[in-house]
Amino acid sequence: MLVLKDPGLRKLEKFIANNPLIHSTILHWTGSMWGIGCRLSSSETIARIETLKQRADKQGFIALIPDMSVLEQDKIPAPIRPLMNQYWPGNLTLVFNYDDPQFAGIKNGNKVALRVPSDPALRALISLLGEPLISTSVNVSGLMPEENYERIVRNYDSWFDFALLPSSREMKRPSEPSTIIEYIGSEESGSNDDIKCLREGSIPFYEIKQAFQLPVVMFVCSANICRSPMAEKLFRKMIREHNLGLATDSCGLLPGGRMISLESLQLLLERGIIDAEQHISKQVTPQLISSSWLILTMEERQRDLLRSAYPNNARRIWTLNEIVDEQGDIDDPFGNNLESYKKTCEIIEDRLRRLTEKLKNNELRI
Repeated sequence: MLVLKDPGLRKLEKFIANNPLIHSTILHWTGSMWGIGCRLSSSETIARIETLKQRADKQGFIALIPDMSVLEQDKIPAPIRPLMNQYWPGNLTLVFNYDDPQFAGIKNGNKVALRVPSDPALRALISLLGEPLISTSVNVSGLMPEENYERIVRNYDSWFDFALLPSSREMKRPSEPSTIIEYIGSEESGSNDDIKCLREGSIPFYEIKQAFQLPVVMFVCSANICRSPMAEKLFRKMIREHNLGLATDSCGLLPGGRMISLESLQLLLERGIIDAEQHISKQVTPQLISSSWLILTMEERQRDLLRSAYPNNARRIWTLNEIVDEQGDIDDPFGNNLESYKKTCEIIEDRLRRLTEKLKNNELRI
């Protein structure tokens, strides 16, 4: 078994140029689980994996892709695009009708299971292969998936031609199976579009269900007592007025537990938003980031900090200014007079109106 451990992109490019892995079985770390896989186009290697696993069907094969952009966008059901934007790369597998002959060998009925893995080296490998990588757990059918690399080498070494290993630190992480969701279109169910949980893994189904029904727009500032609660409450009012299927929330970088600032409260009450007085600040958490479809900060510094802390979510994190093609920060009015708060509130309102128009016209691209 050839082994590459935590290679840089250049090393990986050089390796694939000399070893294209046409019919190779590949041990890989998705970012959460070990898997065995091969090129999607290699039907003989897929058959070999089925034999090794003593399995008679292709159920359980997932196609890993480097990014959702490799899919034909007009073939992706519109109701699940927000889930892709929110959870990819990550530990969500989506099963849905996707009309593409390259997936014919692993389809279950008319549906294919797809995921963008969180491990960046694996995504780079798939991109260099130029086609999806099929993936399934390392185990004989009916037995528990193997979660330990040393045991994989000891018990399954003969299964693999090549291994792409993550860093030593990553290899010590506990395994977490992906959550598998099936999309059921209205033409299938005879009623509304819906999703069904086929396997609940590291992402709770209730969170995905909520994101499917009402994607969350999260506003972030320093303390979650001035700018972000104003943005949250104002945007909630706007999306209700325009009947947009979204939810709103807000948080801060600093520890929570504080009331909204009196100046922000006054400005929101003047606009008829009476629930503003119930706001209690909260600090950003991984779960809040995971459960949000779009994260909008007030400052570039806050955006950069969150992108650094949550790299797999970076493409969903923007400043409120840049999401509507403006530059710079929305300054913090804390400690200033009411007039300063009014100016900040007016800027936030302007940006939110423009964001609402983008959403109404389906012009938002993240």
